[in-house]
Amino acid sequence: MQFKKFTFIYFMFVILAVGTLFTAFSSNPPNGRTGAPGDGLCTDCHSPGNPLGLDGEFSLSGFPAVINPGETYSISVVVRNNNGMAQRNGFQAVVLNEANNNIGDLTTSGGNPTTETDGNGREYVEHRPAIDFANNEVNWTFDWTAPENNIGEEVTLYVGSIVGSGTAGNSQDLFIQDNFSATIQEVTSTDDLEGMAKIDVFPNPASQFFTLKLDGPANEKVNIRLMNVTGQMVYAQMDLPLRSTTEIPVADLPRGMYFLEIKGATASTTRRIIVAE
Repeated sequence: MQFKKFTFIYFMFVILAVGTLFTAFSSNPPNGRTGAPGDGLCTDCHSPGNPLGLDGEFSLSGFPAVINPGETYSISVVVRNNNGMAQRNGFQAVVLNEANNNIGDLTTSGGNPTTETDGNGREYVEHRPAIDFANNEVNWTFDWTAPENNIGEEVTLYVGSIVGSGTAGNSQDLFIQDNFSATIQEVTSTDDLEGMAKIDVFPNPASQFFTLKLDGPANEKVNIRLMNVTGQMVYAQMDLPLRSTTEIPVADLPRGMYFLEIKGATASTTRRIIVAE
């Protein structure tokens, strides 16, 4: 009888401990679970396998294709659970250089998400606490300020996230992760190009197409490239007259932020484009 009583007490202690641990991770995740080099994964604590068939995906905006030294970027990470089976979401992110060391500075404007630096100098931005899905989405926003130098260095943002079932502790969740890279480049003067031509981009945001109107010397040419936030080119046109009007289609592009680079022989400029529904 005493053995059965001891077994029951031990079993209840284990259940209580697991529940406490899950609650603690939901409120304040351990550092180093982004999947970045040297980090672990959220599945170090959350059982892998996704037995309930939850789904999840990232959409990121604000992380630039080209990083200007010293500039602050407002970054948004939207996590979607399209099949509506999940209850809550938590995330963690870190920004590293080519040597996998912390680079730049992460900041937040409120209490959730928040930032925390571990003993190795890595600064993380993370949920505190996890948030329930609303219309199958959770949106996390934070700022990252690039260093003043480090020209030519590649920077990578690593993001790990738990799409949580809200049941059975941490044994029925889905872990998703992704990373996004860009290079720090010298800021080139745009005064010559802006002085040579009037540049209009409209409408912005755009859903079907946007118009690029250039009003400058007709004998000058520019190349244009439209890039997503990861630096992938999604549209390009070469030798465009500096006096021209061009419609650029965006209906088939995912919604989010893009960068339109307009580059002449001696100068260039970049405009941010928002593709909306």
